[in-house]
Parts: sequence; structure tokens; C-alpha cells
Amino acid sequence: MDLITALMETGLTRHEARLYTLLSVDGAMSGYEAAKLTGMSRSNAYIALSGLTDKGGALRIEGDVQRYEAVPVHEYATNKRRYFDQVLQIVESEMPVPRSATEPYLTIRGRRHIVDKMKNMIDHAAERVYISTPTAELKQVLPELAALRDRGGKVVIIAPAPFTFPGVIVHHHDRSDAQVRLIVDSSEILTGEIGSHSEATCLYSRHEVMVGLFKEAMKNEIRLIEMKRGQG
Repeated sequence: MDLITALMETGLTRHEARLYTLLSVDGAMSGYEAAKLTGMSRSNAYIALSGLTDKGGALRIEGDVQRYEAVPVHEYATNKRRYFDQVLQIVESEMPVPRSATEPYLTIRGRRHIVDKMKNMIDHAAERVYISTPTAELKQVLPELAALRDRGGKVVIIAPAPFTFPGVIVHHHDRSDAQVRLIVDSSEILTGEIGSHSEATCLYSRHEVMVGLFKEAMKNEIRLIEMKRGQG
């Protein structure tokens, strides 16, 4: 994710994000100057500067010619973080409870959403986690795995050699697939494909039978790895 895209995730339009970076680097300027430097039309520049001001990214400097100055990035980030924290607190506290039980099988699509689900599952783990996933995604969930390890939970990782992680059990496999397999507290699972050749898709389930089958499959995978290591 580049800077402009990241700024857009905070609620800015692309024009507003471009002008925020411009003001941050070059200092205060008028709408005419901003339009000239960015190649925007004057009308688009003035609209974007007005929107940026309304969204907390710029301040107006009154004078014969109205100019705009960027809000320092640490203030902008702090203000956005404070605002989104308040918004999310309302969402969490005011959201009605479900009328019925969750479906036994849920499909999660997209690499980012899959990694987010992995992080949340590990965060909520009470006792143990078994995980097998490509190294790139494994690295993204290491902070959550470390937190579980540090609070006394059991962590078992199946990963390609030479991956190591202090304080947990690591089994090395020689596969190069992009399969995700995660089981938490013997009560919920996540499994699927996170490769680059097709859309990343995983299945999430708390279904007792599905969890049992998945748990046995991971045990068998570990046994096979140990047998191969013994033969070697």
C-alpha cells in the first residue's frame, strides 16, 4: 500500500491526499498555487482543499489571498486514531446481538481478510494453536503467536525450513503450496488457499465434526513429518 492509498483509507479522496502530501512538503499555499503544482484544475484544487480542511488535514490561513497549511502528520494521525477508536467503540457496544446461531461454514475471501481472521482467532485462543501457512502470511501473525506463547499457550507451527521461532514447537515440511491450516483450542478452524494464482479463499468453521476431522488431519501431517525426519 502506497502513501496516497493509505491516506485515502483515512477518508480522503485521491485529490485531497495528493494535496495533503504537497502541503506537508512545500508548506502553505493558495488554491491557485496548488492547482499549478499538481496539474489539477483550479475548481478541483479548491474543492479538494476545502474537503481536506473539513476532514482535519489542513488549516485555512486568512488574508488577502486565502491559503492552506497542512496539519502536522502526527496530529492528523492522532486525531484520526482517536476518532476511529470512538466510532468503533460505538459499533461494538451498540451492535444488536445475532438472532440465530452463526452458520457452521463461512467463506472468507481476500488475502488481507484471511490474515485478519487468522490474527483474531489467535488473539482469542485460550490454550493452543496449530498453524501451517506460507511463510509470508506466517510472519504477519508472529506477534499474535508470540503473545499466546508469552501467556502460557501452546503454539505448534508447521513451516518450511529453516524457519525457527523461540519457545514454540516447529515442524519443518518440504511442501511449496499455499495452503492455510489453522486450528484454535480444538474448537475452530480456518483452511483454504492463499496463493497468488487465484483469489485467496478460506473456509472458517466451528462445526464439531469438521473440527474433529481437521484436527486428525493435522495430527497425521505432523506424524508424517516426524517419520520422514526419523528416516533422514
